[in-house]
Amino acid sequence: NEDTLRRINRGHTFLQAKEAVERTAEREIRVGGHVILGFPWEDHAELMSQAEKIGRLPLNTLKIHQLQIIRDTPLARLYEENPWPMPSAEEYIQTVLEYISHLPSTLVLERFVSQSPPDMVIAPRWGLKNHEFADLVKRLET
Repeated sequence: NEDTLRRINRGHTFLQAKEAVERTAEREIRVGGHVILGFPWEDHAELMSQAEKIGRLPLNTLKIHQLQIIRDTPLARLYEENPWPMPSAEEYIQTVLEYISHLPSTLVLERFVSQSPPDMVIAPRWGLKNHEFADLVKRLET
């Protein structure tokens, strides 16, 4: 259920993470963030609101990647019991392009997609290599 899904995280709230980022940046230590896009409880408006919040943090770098359902994990069991729609590669890229439009231009994006070993991934199964994603971004931007 949704409550179970929300508990599958790294054990901290956004407020706790925000405070840690701010305290670290105050010490003049470079700070990077990492977000996963595509949780079933996050709609489009929530993602864009998240991007605006992320953009206000004193981050130097950000890694973005899609939600991946990995075999033999609690999330995989939930997905197998009640699958939710996963975006196509094109839909995901469109979301990323809009997401990053809410971020400051000074923020360095270290990645926007991730690849787990194909035999471990239940969904999404896009079958694209990293360079193919870059080509797709270029095509969708024009």
